[in-house]
Amino acid sequence: MTPGHLKLFDTMTRSKRPFEPLEPGEVKMYVCGPTVYGDPHIGNFKSFISADLLRRWLEYRGYDVVMIMNITDIDDKTIRDSAKAGEAIKEFTQRYTRSFLRGLDLLNIRRATAYPRATEYIPQMITFIQALLDKGVAYVTGDGVYFDIDKFPDYGRLSGVDLTQTQSTERMAKDEYDKESAQDFALWKKSTPEELARSEKEQGLAWDSPWGEGRPGWHIECSVMTRDLLGDTLDIHAGGEDLVFPHHTNEIAQSETLTGKQFVRYWVHIRHLMINGKKMSKSLGNYIGFDEVLAKYSSDAFRYFYLGTQYRRPLDYTDDAMKSAEGSVKRLENTLDLLEAACKASNTNLDLGPRERKLLDEVERHRSAFEAAMDDDLDSHTALDSLHAMSGAINDYLTATPNKGVTLRAYNTYRRLLDALGLFEKRGGGADKLTEDLIKTLIDLRNHFRKEKNYKSADEIRNRLASLGVILADNAEGTNWKIEK
Repeated sequence: MTPGHLKLFDTMTRSKRPFEPLEPGEVKMYVCGPTVYGDPHIGNFKSFISADLLRRWLEYRGYDVVMIMNITDIDDKTIRDSAKAGEAIKEFTQRYTRSFLRGLDLLNIRRATAYPRATEYIPQMITFIQALLDKGVAYVTGDGVYFDIDKFPDYGRLSGVDLTQTQSTERMAKDEYDKESAQDFALWKKSTPEELARSEKEQGLAWDSPWGEGRPGWHIECSVMTRDLLGDTLDIHAGGEDLVFPHHTNEIAQSETLTGKQFVRYWVHIRHLMINGKKMSKSLGNYIGFDEVLAKYSSDAFRYFYLGTQYRRPLDYTDDAMKSAEGSVKRLENTLDLLEAACKASNTNLDLGPRERKLLDEVERHRSAFEAAMDDDLDSHTALDSLHAMSGAINDYLTATPNKGVTLRAYNTYRRLLDALGLFEKRGGGADKLTEDLIKTLIDLRNHFRKEKNYKSADEIRNRLASLGVILADNAEGTNWKIEK
């Protein structure tokens, strides 16, 4: 597979642009990761699944992707909530980092190339801040070091913030703020007396610097880590839509001021997950826990729910939507089951007749439509429509004895498209020889009961096997089984 004609919507230019990386065939991608101060909720994973989808599609199209995702383990919220929990900040953030990584694995989100933690880069941040001071674009105050936004003429271009509404004397000490009111932002924050007292008992709260003990501001973290791991210019910077301002706006200002180079070639921003028409967030208290959803629905249905809507369009969480996703994903998996069984079966159909040619034509047509949709700014909704159409064509073909070569070609295409979406990667593992023989013996016994019309005993075997994670599927050629974890 060679790089295709992918177009991405770039927030900076507010247009879809053909994707061309700085280095042919190689993509440097940075995704804003979590602030680890609590268990992630389902809204958080919309951004991570969308970023994973972009990374997968780039790889499908033949690019080598280096993807970095940061972990913010020092900021206002980690300090505040670890104190409330009566827990050392390092142990507190490590616990929620593990929770976050577990969620990625459950949702088939491929691990990033690296997950740098903010606290691992404090010396580099201090060096970066000093360089900005030396350039005269930052200044020292009684509570820290601030970036002077008036010294960066393009400030606010990404977000459209109007600098004429801001006085240059305004400063914002908080890591995050909601109003689209541009203000000088903190590069270094001097520790409060409470933080200093606490730092005497535990590490990871305050660091020595030329400007006094303290910690970095939130925005400087990403600029330093991206430069260290990916260089001065990134191909793609992705994150939630709420990060456009102030976080990404401030990243641009400090990075481009320091290097004199374009910081990011393509800015990709992902719409929030909504609930009852409002953004789902911890601060609003309207979030749904990750495990709460997985207790009712499969992880593939969860992922399908996100993929069913293109990443820049609004998506509202409802139980009805999840039930629909579960049904849809089961239909796609049923086709995969049928294909795998047909590929394993020994059959004598050697024909390459009209039925076979029709299937191969339909598979190719739907594959092309799938790829065109994904190349159009990751239109996963339309891509899934094409995948379901391919699934239907395959199901129709498999109602009669299939040609094994044709079936293998259909399987390979279908499986590759599923892989591009991250679906069914955790299908049940294999069984050892003894387990396999026992399962086959029980299936034979069940089929004997069915021939005898002893359906009660046959159903009891099916149900008992299902309770152990062994799923049976009857078809014209017999009974297939799989182990579902």
